[in-house]
Amino acid sequence: MKGVPKGAKITYFSGLEKHDGGSQNIWAAWSSDGGKTFSHVLNNASPVIDHSWGWTSQNRVDERDPAVVYWHGKMLMYVAEGNEIGVYQSKDGIKWTKADPKGASKVGPGTYMRGLNAKDSTPVECPALRTMKMPNGQTKQVLFYGAKAPSEGQTTGTYYIVGHLDANGLFAPETDAKRLDQGSDYYGANFSGNADLSKATKTIKSMGWIGNWAYTANGVHNDESANSEFTKRLGSYSIARNIELDNNMTIQSTPITGQGDDVKHYNDVSKDHPINGKNASLNRPFTIGRDTNGEIHNLLDVPNLTANKEYNLHFYNNKGNYKGRIYIDIWQGKDYVKFNYDPSNGKYNVKTRSGELDKGRNGQISSSYYFDGLLGRGNGYLADSGVKNQKSINLKVLTDKNSIEFFFPNGQTYTVARFNTSNTQDFKIFTEDPTNGNRVDITQKTLK
Repeated sequence: MKGVPKGAKITYFSGLEKHDGGSQNIWAAWSSDGGKTFSHVLNNASPVIDHSWGWTSQNRVDERDPAVVYWHGKMLMYVAEGNEIGVYQSKDGIKWTKADPKGASKVGPGTYMRGLNAKDSTPVECPALRTMKMPNGQTKQVLFYGAKAPSEGQTTGTYYIVGHLDANGLFAPETDAKRLDQGSDYYGANFSGNADLSKATKTIKSMGWIGNWAYTANGVHNDESANSEFTKRLGSYSIARNIELDNNMTIQSTPITGQGDDVKHYNDVSKDHPINGKNASLNRPFTIGRDTNGEIHNLLDVPNLTANKEYNLHFYNNKGNYKGRIYIDIWQGKDYVKFNYDPSNGKYNVKTRSGELDKGRNGQISSSYYFDGLLGRGNGYLADSGVKNQKSINLKVLTDKNSIEFFFPNGQTYTVARFNTSNTQDFKIFTEDPTNGNRVDITQKTLK
């Protein structure tokens, strides 16, 4: 690029114009310290993409989250523009034109949300393109982006869709859109991989912002009673994940964790031989009511553990397929995340409560959204893992004081934020057991 030393890193970034009421444009700058800072603004400090140009943002406001890739000897930029993704091309990185010179050069919601009801799904944000190689050797372009699908019972989150680029560089889908993470709190995701789309990658890494604009930005207190000042923390980041594209064009995620310490193994845990108490010494069986398949039995109930934990849970039945629901309750003080999973159909429910969201800047609206979810009345969220009728089930649960991340055996995930400042938690597992054969093997370790 003219005026930039060879090998210097370049960034494209969005910002607000002071003179036009806060509409967005795209600028470029280069770094003289290896990417620590980008203090050398290009194009005479003028935008390289301006929202006011007649062929850019059609709503004349949104022009943000630029993602630049190399494709067929030129640069492509995908830009979030309200309910559309604008697509532009450049030979020098400064002068940008429409990638499709004869059309609008937009990827619309009918494309990036294909297969889903796109009503109220906007704004689309944070587009990212990568070329991924499947185990069968085929390569596909994958478009990642942030959106929501409330008409499908889905909150704000990170989505992906698999396909290819047309002759102009506009994304053409070959699948329906799917969630990269089924939870309410995996957004603004970052991705490793090669910006050169001619180079396919089998495994790329991703991290997401753990938060949701419906509650994270509206005031979070430092105490359960919500009497303290608002914290200045605006969410946190997920654990890094390896993501791969399998042969049916579905993304699978695997967490990247270390060895950990304080490792404990509990094998053949059942309703008759549960694990209770901090030192696994109070092994008294008990039940907590009934559900559709009979009584709900205690398997594990260990309080006052460090919040930074990895739990590997292997559920099985010594008489055949696992029968009955699985419940995981995780408490920090009076705050909780409750996970209710039905292995027969793969569907699950997540309920949450956080006192720190009470008395927010918008009253109880944020607290209610977190607590009520999309099902209302404190019933949270419903999702489908895609895993069903398994003889045994392997679940991985990663926790710290700011989040809980569930990993299913098919590579699907669910991430939820929590806001308690406590460094300890109570971890509980329950199950229905209509065949008297349900068991769980538990490995837990402390993460650093």
